[in-house]
Parts: sequence; C-alpha cells; structure tokens
Amino acid sequence: MNTSRKLIAQACLVAAGAAMLLPWHLNAGLSGNQTVLGISIGEGRLLILACAVTIGLIRIAWRPAWIGAGFAGAIAAREIFDPSGIGPPGQPPDPGIGVWIAVVASATAVVLLVWEMFADVSGAAGGGDTDEPPRRGFSGPLGRRR
Repeated sequence: MNTSRKLIAQACLVAAGAAMLLPWHLNAGLSGNQTVLGISIGEGRLLILACAVTIGLIRIAWRPAWIGAGFAGAIAAREIFDPSGIGPPGQPPDPGIGVWIAVVASATAVVLLVWEMFADVSGAAGGGDTDEPPRRGFSGPLGRRR
C-alpha cells in the first residue's frame, strides 16, 4: 500500500486549515477598507472542523474520506463566488489569498484521496502488488478441482 498519497492529502488539508489565518476577504466592512481573516467568520471555522475530521478519517483508513475533503473545498469555493463578508454598499468584498489556497489544497486532497481509493480497490482485487488476475479455485497442495 502506498501511503505517500495519504500523507500528501493530509498535508494539503493542514494547509487548507492553516489558510484560515490568512485574509479571506479584502475590501470588506462598510467603509471597504477592512481585511477579514477566515477564522473570524463561520465558514472559516466550519472549514477547519471539516479539515480536522477528514484528517482523522484518513488516519483510520476510511476510503470515502475524500467526501470530507470535497466538502472543505466546496466551503472555500463558495466563499469565492458568494462571499459572506459585509462589503461596501452594492459591492461584495474581494476574495483574499486564504480562500484560494484552501480551494487548491482541498482539490488536491480530493484528487489524491480518490486516486488512493481506486488504487486500494484495484490492488485488493488483483491479489496485491502483482499484475496477475485473481485466481479462482483452490491453490496450494490441493491443486485445482473442477
């Protein structure tokens, strides 16, 4: 089993969670000159929770952990297209660098986790690391019976 994809996916989710300490919204506030960090809004806190739970699911080797990484990415992507910060009248706040880092890191984690999931399934069906198809019937001292 190749665990490097899982470790890289965990590192990506840590990076997505750490992106909450970076600016999420620029030109926010009623005057339009405030910067909002991701940790200070509800979506940022939800993203940190989703990243932490997903890292835990990866650690216990739960194959569909990619769903949690996708949820974290969806939260961050929603903030790009529909920001939750308060902007000047008639103008929504601009997305900051933290949102973009969270989206890219979460998308990378999803790709790696889906790849790992399919690699585990195909490896188990083929009998491990060999390229031989699975054998049917008895093996060992009993030989093949029909």
